[in-house]
Amino acid sequence: MISGIGVDISLSSRFDGMEDSLLEKMFTKREIERAPERRRSEYFASRFAAKEAFAKSLGTGIRGFSLLDIEVVENEDGKPYFELSSRALEIARGKIFNLSISHDGGLCIAMVTAEYEK
Repeated sequence: MISGIGVDISLSSRFDGMEDSLLEKMFTKREIERAPERRRSEYFASRFAAKEAFAKSLGTGIRGFSLLDIEVVENEDGKPYFELSSRALEIARGKIFNLSISHDGGLCIAMVTAEYEK
């Protein structure tokens, strides 16, 4: 049973030339290390949208946890999913999250559904 949905859109140009000190407040070390040189801004914009959509799917926004508690990774087929830690993991306990990311023309969108575990 679905407990919440979240969607967010982000402009990739927002991340053009962004200072590392600011990136480090929004993205985990592993996310930053995995950012490709080519399409770097799109990579960060899509992950930022995913984190915002995650928070919206909880119905809380980013309250009680940090963006650094949410990491967007891909499986071997390239499907994105969340690895949660700290307070985000505690708040999300008992739920399964489905993530879809898309981008085109400098816009990145993410949609998340949250479901109760069976």
